[in-house]
Amino acid sequence: MNLKPAWRRYALFAVLALTSNVAAALEPVEVQRWQHDLAVYRRTLEARHIRLYHRISKTEFTAALAGLENALPRLNEPQIVVELMRITRLVGDGHTHLAYWDAEHHRYPIAFRSIEGELRVVRTTPAFRQLLGSKLVAVDGMAASKLQEQLAPVAQVVENTQSLRRQTANHANVAEVLYGLGVTRQPRQARFEFVDDVGKPQAALLTALRSDDYYEQLSATIAPDTVPLGRKVAEVSNRLWLSADPAQATAYLYFAQYPSFPEMERFAAKVQSYLRKHRIRKLIIDLRENGGGDFFVGLSFAHQMILVDELDWNGGIYALIGPTTFSAGMSNAAQFRQLFNATLVGEPTGANPVGYQDMDGFVLPHSKRRVNYSKRMYRFDAPSADGLQPDKFVPTTWADLRRGVDAALAWALADRR
Repeated sequence: MNLKPAWRRYALFAVLALTSNVAAALEPVEVQRWQHDLAVYRRTLEARHIRLYHRISKTEFTAALAGLENALPRLNEPQIVVELMRITRLVGDGHTHLAYWDAEHHRYPIAFRSIEGELRVVRTTPAFRQLLGSKLVAVDGMAASKLQEQLAPVAQVVENTQSLRRQTANHANVAEVLYGLGVTRQPRQARFEFVDDVGKPQAALLTALRSDDYYEQLSATIAPDTVPLGRKVAEVSNRLWLSADPAQATAYLYFAQYPSFPEMERFAAKVQSYLRKHRIRKLIIDLRENGGGDFFVGLSFAHQMILVDELDWNGGIYALIGPTTFSAGMSNAAQFRQLFNATLVGEPTGANPVGYQDMDGFVLPHSKRRVNYSKRMYRFDAPSADGLQPDKFVPTTWADLRRGVDAALAWALADRR
């Protein structure tokens, strides 16, 4: 991702933002508060980020902030937030981001996934179930391709083309982001146009939901959750559990979230006991939905697995990875390849194996927006600007997803070494 063209376009984006929607501009006192926030933003990042100017120069960063500060009297709140997201992206590491989701925000009742260059509806509310699987065509008249272009330089938690694809889809339903970009005409209502696989068009006037309501109400999904190999045999939560088929001497670990150290120790002990008792030979660790946490917790799991002599250590351990595999999820994937002789299966990760991690943050005093930043530099594999690479590349296709086929898992289950 070339940052210099993004910087050179910054002034153009700011000018367009001034005229792209009609919400009231800030009052003078609000301008002063944002000026203070921007000063705190720069001063704190410079003091705490391990190496703030590793991708963009100090001169460019300072000029971008000055451009935003000068434009403050003509901008509204959503526009300011979007422009600050754009500036934060210039830093160039995914752990440095403006965490807009920590403040109250709204999402339209459809979740997208980027597949083969298109935004597909993969989750929604029961009222809009008919939209599942359809391709986004336009939002308030803006073509989906143009929408993705607009979102690309402002999407947060981006480190390479994989996480850019993932996060562009994740930002495509955020009402404040779309309005701040001038994509939508109203703050929380927009007309979405779709087309299905046979070319039938559909349109819906959608109203954005509060984020808490959004996560509670989106129960209709293109791919219902399943438990591979039949049933769960150990579980911490619906984000960390083990299923197994003793007859096939195979176990599947769904590892999407990190528990506390004590919880992981107890869980790993149960997993170790089960693997030994049932003489499990093949272990598949699914990290595809693991967006990060504490990789040392993952290593505590690894410590107990290393003791299971019954596993096939000569090719019987697999780790599934993809664009959502980020931060500690990527770190553990690289470590499992080293410690377990694991075969990585799937798509490249959204985080790079050499880069800035170990996130911390601070809150801007007036707007209460949280800004996160990187504190450490880690080297988990050979340098790559496009993620940790799988040993066996198995892409996610729309044809597979539509039929409920998990191609990466199927490959790992079928592999015989």
